[in-house]
Amino acid sequence: DHTLDRDQTVLATVRMFMDLDLVNKFRIDHQTLIRWSITVRKNYRDVMYHNWRHGFNVAQMMFAMLTSGQMSNQFTDLETLALLVGSLCHDIDHRGTTNQFQALSNSPLANLYSTSFMEYHHFNHFQTISNVEGNNIFKSMSEADYKQLMDLIKQVILATDLAMYFRQKKTFKELAETDSTNWAEPQNKALLRSMMITGCELSAITKPWEVQRMVAEKIASEFFNQGDIERDKYGKAPMYMMDRSKRDELPKMQVDFIDNICMELYESLEKANPLFRPLLDGCLANRRNWLNQVERRTSFADISSANVTLTHSSVTTRLQSELQHQPEEDPGAVES
Repeated sequence: DHTLDRDQTVLATVRMFMDLDLVNKFRIDHQTLIRWSITVRKNYRDVMYHNWRHGFNVAQMMFAMLTSGQMSNQFTDLETLALLVGSLCHDIDHRGTTNQFQALSNSPLANLYSTSFMEYHHFNHFQTISNVEGNNIFKSMSEADYKQLMDLIKQVILATDLAMYFRQKKTFKELAETDSTNWAEPQNKALLRSMMITGCELSAITKPWEVQRMVAEKIASEFFNQGDIERDKYGKAPMYMMDRSKRDELPKMQVDFIDNICMELYESLEKANPLFRPLLDGCLANRRNWLNQVERRTSFADISSANVTLTHSSVTTRLQSELQHQPEEDPGAVES
């Protein structure tokens, strides 16, 4: 996913809808899908980490779960569409700051919503741009299907609030460890969808080491920026992981992040579906990698200076070849 440039991510987005047969099943106009995809991309802000690249990467992981993980067989077409759309839009218009920061700064979002400030904003922003003339990829749906779809997408996006994950993880672990669990039961299926989107949201921790190292630096930089504002503007000592003075402890922060959040999640997902084993293996591998950095006392500067080169010429050729039979769309016609 990190091998694609910005235009190629739009082509790949369209390809995911096509490969899941969502274009045919929901009679989505191809040019409308292109406009909508570009508009979603444009409505991600240019922040350090929670930008379009992150949204696309989360959607790509959801696509992998649905295809390689064979989870599309477990869900209805509406649920599959909701998972893909919700993944793409789950952080749209993110400001590079957390829910806690919204409360601290008394932001308009904190006054508008009672909880999960950013997640509710992401969902409402998604709805706004999707209703713009020429962007409505859902216009062929019945009123009943559209209402159900919006409810499902809302559930997906709200589930990316880690506070919800912490409330639900015990129940999910128990269900995943029980052989007789019926994942087709509506409540269990909804919980599975929530845990899948969380697994996608955090999936950078499962990626090859060079990608994981690069992403960790971006996340840390965004966190440190927030910590600087909290200290300088609001006189509040930032949390440990947002304290720039602790930046050389990033390897230890990553080990703690894996141990306290990621490991249990991917262990439970693997128990729910053994085809998710590569995610757990990737998480374990990166724990070893970060632990090695702790032992070597690798500094933040060392991590930042590590060059990551990802070639993409072969991917460019393949994607353009696959989509060359589709009509071209003028990006200039898209309005956000």
